[in-house]
Amino acid sequence: MAHQYAQLRTALLAETRKKVAAAVNQDMLVIQAITTLSQLEQSIHRLVKKAREWYALENPEYEHAEKDHDRFVLEASKQKAGKDSMGASLEAADSAAVQQQLVMIKQMTEQRDAVLAYLEKKMDQHYHNITVLAGGKIAAQLLSIAGSLERLATMPSSTLQLLGAETALFRHLRNRQRHRAPKFGVLFNHPLVQKLPASERGKAARALADKLSMCAKLDLFKGEKKAREYKKALEKRFTTW
Repeated sequence: MAHQYAQLRTALLAETRKKVAAAVNQDMLVIQAITTLSQLEQSIHRLVKKAREWYALENPEYEHAEKDHDRFVLEASKQKAGKDSMGASLEAADSAAVQQQLVMIKQMTEQRDAVLAYLEKKMDQHYHNITVLAGGKIAAQLLSIAGSLERLATMPSSTLQLLGAETALFRHLRNRQRHRAPKFGVLFNHPLVQKLPASERGKAARALADKLSMCAKLDLFKGEKKAREYKKALEKRFTTW
């Protein structure tokens, strides 16, 4: 009897392992990657702001002159305060502490870039249509918020248009008089929407969401690669603005 129980346990464990392995799909890998990327970006942004404040104690002129965060992190260690600088003359240990902070942030930006490169490659391989139309990062954000490609492909385009604007939507639903209904969520960052005047962005987001919904269906059912065709049509439609 003990031998039979042992055999049954072994068989059940093997079946469980098989099911757990099968449950890991591309959607889950993308969601983990875009979540990691988002957390890295948020952490880098906060740390760079503090590093700028710290660095400005010694060299405020360069801190004010360089607006790009990534370039600031790369170049700050090479910039020496001039004789006429308004900054303080820090001791070597203090300057070293600032430099250590900059080195740490630089390593985080390299990790961010590596995750982004991995994500964009995976998106193009497995979600070609939505990636071509939206870009790897935006497409991954949409997939992550939806929860899976299947959910993204089966939701109405009007819902897809508002993915990422849930807080604003709930605020509007609670008090329609004080808060307007949002016109876009993640799609606000799409170049097609960004280049238009504010009055036309909602219309562009709606058209973009409609085509993305079609692209998601094509990706789900391994259909044709039609995203470039859709993209050209959208660009032609909105280039007059």
